[in-house]
Amino acid sequence: MMLSRKKKAPPPCRTAAKYLFARAFFKNVRPGIQIGVIAGREQVKNYMSGAWWNNDPVTTARNIHINWGGIHHDG
Repeated sequence: MMLSRKKKAPPPCRTAAKYLFARAFFKNVRPGIQIGVIAGREQVKNYMSGAWWNNDPVTTARNIHINWGGIHHDG
């Protein structure tokens, strides 16, 4: 008889969350739309100053794009 133990999820990493958010924020936009560096840095700063450990970075970036007027790209 084997007992399976669930592994605990690793604690959220600040650096990984920041990287994933920035990557999703700048890369997942419709072709032809560019986001300025200053606006992007402000959004990364806002994300990291909030409850980043409790939010999925990619979903959060998608929600910001949608709130900005549907500039999200799903492909």
